[in-house]
Amino acid sequence: MDNETQPFAQWLNATMQTRGLSQAAVARDLGVADAQVSRWRRGQVIPSVRYLQQLATTFDVPRARLEQMAGYPTEESAEGIDPAIDAELDALSARFRSLLEKDIPPDLWQTYADACEALAARLAGSFGEVADTAHDEAGRKRHHPVGFRT
Repeated sequence: MDNETQPFAQWLNATMQTRGLSQAAVARDLGVADAQVSRWRRGQVIPSVRYLQQLATTFDVPRARLEQMAGYPTEESAEGIDPAIDAELDALSARFRSLLEKDIPPDLWQTYADACEALAARLAGSFGEVADTAHDEAGRKRHHPVGFRT
């Protein structure tokens, strides 16, 4: 087995990178040897369900998703899961949750989430407009503002 064919190993590496965690820090949090985390990261072994639960708790993600990526039988398939994107979304979700808990009064959480959703819709629309106007009538690529990709 190698990291390229193991969604769980890819997810663990991406999660650790996104959250700025070292292998030693993860091993310490889980109470396992560094070498064990290394084997998980390289896709040499799959964590037991017990350690998947600890990882799920540590990273605040659903255990069922980790079980899917690790190849354990579940009701849902792991097919189509991009471990790197999944790890980034998990990290951003944790960041958003922390922001809400620390900086926003609970009675404003829904309002804050609604404002974020509206902002995301506006940004997506703006990005779409840039992409639509990136080519002229002859199909040639037009110059577009710095910071926007098409």
